[in-house]
Amino acid sequence: MSILAIFNGNPRQGWQFVVRISGFDAAYFQKATIPEIETEIDEFNGAGSVRSTKFAGRAKIGDCTLEKGMYSDFGDKAAWKWLTTAVNTELGIQGHPMLYKKDVEICHVNRLGIVIQTWQLKGAFCSKINWSDNEGESSEHIVETLTLTVDDIKVK
Repeated sequence: MSILAIFNGNPRQGWQFVVRISGFDAAYFQKATIPEIETEIDEFNGAGSVRSTKFAGRAKIGDCTLEKGMYSDFGDKAAWKWLTTAVNTELGIQGHPMLYKKDVEICHVNRLGIVIQTWQLKGAFCSKINWSDNEGESSEHIVETLTLTVDDIKVK
């Protein structure tokens, strides 16, 4: 069963954020914290000056946190595979950034599945997964939180 059927006209669906990797819908989440971006401040104190001159420094970009998620049809272990591509504790190795860094789109959709806003996360990788407590008869979400660490962000 495809999750996309949930979007079409169902006012009770809770999936408001779609995670797209390489153009494919990888997962759906109810809540997203988009990375904040800020500029560090550099100061220059010239000789004989009584005050400093301030300049924009390096950009600092926070993490993206996605909450209450569900994988698309074919991605039940996708986040786990992504995380272990970066750091595999079983083998005791770290992956190469070319293998685990991906460009990811976070799409905010309305109740009909129409995209309202899109953010492109450049050089993103899965840095933390937190699963919900599972119960046998529960229809709760599989992924409670997924944290993506990113190099850059672009608003589309």
